Amino acid sequence: MDTTNNQDDKKKRNTNIAKYLTIFFTCLLFLDFVFISLLYSWADWIALLIFSLLFIVPAYISNAGMVIVGKGKPVDGGKNWRDGRRILGDHKTWNGLIKGPLYIGIPISLGIFLLFLLLWDFIRFIPDIGIPLGIYKLYNDIFYYQYYFIGGTMPFGFAIIVLRIILCSYGAGIGDLVGSFLKRRFKIESGEPFWVIDSLDFAGIAIIFASIPSFFIPDTYLAPDIFMITFLLILTPSVGIIANTVAYFIGLKDVPW
Repeated sequence: MDTTNNQDDKKKRNTNIAKYLTIFFTCLLFLDFVFISLLYSWADWIALLIFSLLFIVPAYISNAGMVIVGKGKPVDGGKNWRDGRRILGDHKTWNGLIKGPLYIGIPISLGIFLLFLLLWDFIRFIPDIGIPLGIYKLYNDIFYYQYYFIGGTMPFGFAIIVLRIILCSYGAGIGDLVGSFLKRRFKIESGEPFWVIDSLDFAGIAIIFASIPSFFIPDTYLAPDIFMITFLLILTPSVGIIANTVAYFIGLKDVPW
């Protein structure tokens, strides 16, 4: 009976947290839109949204891919940390870490960007019109659009895209392991939410990994600017928290996480 009550209390507490976080992150997204729109323009916020998604999409896809192909030998080899708890757990496997990005994240992302390459002459039509009219104040150079959609000038731009996809994909994998390690250290049981950190772990490390080349070739390889980083750190937990909470309250999920 006590165990059942404890589980009910945990679910109730986490459900309340999910509701508050949904409201919080919805407000953050709105405030981000207002801030960029007032400081620059609403068109710059749309460009920011698109650039951020283009940058982080390999991490999102790879993170999902690790779940799909994740069966196999655990990365921690079944060993415990010095606190007596598993280092990572059975769900963090070498198959997930290596094959998730390799078989799913990288190929799908490459397919997306190859499509953009084919459509680039049509895509660039919007910034080509908007930039001279002064609609864009922050992203007011065609280079930004060319870089995030197709990596830059061909053929070197394709190499940039491939490098960015690989680093972002495997950065997500490493970040997922970091999150799992922290979750074990905070004694959060498997299947229970590790609020916000569950999302920020893979996205944060993916951003770091995918930014490394910018220190060596800054003229041709861009690191995400502070506006993109801020937006991604808001957007990534928002997507999961809002979607799961809505799904729970309309009866599609048993728990809001």
